Amino acid sequence: HLPYNRNGFKFFTSDGGLNKTDIKDILERASRVYEESAHCGKQEQTGVVTHVDYMSIYASDLVQAVLKSAGNKEKPLEGLHIVVDAGNGAGGFFVDKVLKPLGAVTDGSQFLEPDGLFPNHIPNPEDKAAMEAITQAVLNNKADLGIIFDTDVDRSAAVDSSGRELNRNRLIALMSAIVLEEHPGTTVVTDSVTSDGLTAFIEKKLGGKHHRFKRGYKNVIDEAIRLVSLLFLHDSDCPVTCPMIPSSMKCKL
Repeated sequence: HLPYNRNGFKFFTSDGGLNKTDIKDILERASRVYEESAHCGKQEQTGVVTHVDYMSIYASDLVQAVLKSAGNKEKPLEGLHIVVDAGNGAGGFFVDKVLKPLGAVTDGSQFLEPDGLFPNHIPNPEDKAAMEAITQAVLNNKADLGIIFDTDVDRSAAVDSSGRELNRNRLIALMSAIVLEEHPGTTVVTDSVTSDGLTAFIEKKLGGKHHRFKRGYKNVIDEAIRLVSLLFLHDSDCPVTCPMIPSSMKCKL
């Protein structure tokens, strides 16, 4: 979602994303290794590089999750026309590796090829031009639904068949309604900029709990994980969810 001249990297381990302190530690270690190798001369390489088609594994996991939720129906999205706007970010895989295997028609999907210069629009679901692009794609193709991703596919928004945006508070409200129907009393963790109206909807309309925390997707995820760990300590059923928390850290979800 940043301009092309500010592209960067995010680092993850099996325990989750790394923060600034972790990155600083990695850079300091790398610097020491470089200095030592420069003083000691060329050393024999002992590391091993393994190439893994992780995207196919990840996409397959998404497909299996949807199939399970749909009662293992073979093509749960059959008959639905869904267009995707990846904004030339990393989300183009979603069309061929997720939606099509689930039976959806995806004609009209656009900007699926990664291009770090973002020639069509910034891949940001909160950007006006980006939302106009996916809305127009839905209307032009008479699609049932449109989905737009940010650059690294950790944020998204949707557009319904009439062109109405399902974004920000609306999207979290929709997700909360789905989760709370299956798991009453769940705590929904979001960042601090969500609206009071969302809180009222989650708590008064749906009977859940809304826990707002400081901005930053990793802050929200870490807070949800912290709450989950506290609930584990109290031998709870662990009713906590977060729109961005890894599925491996969710309980009952």
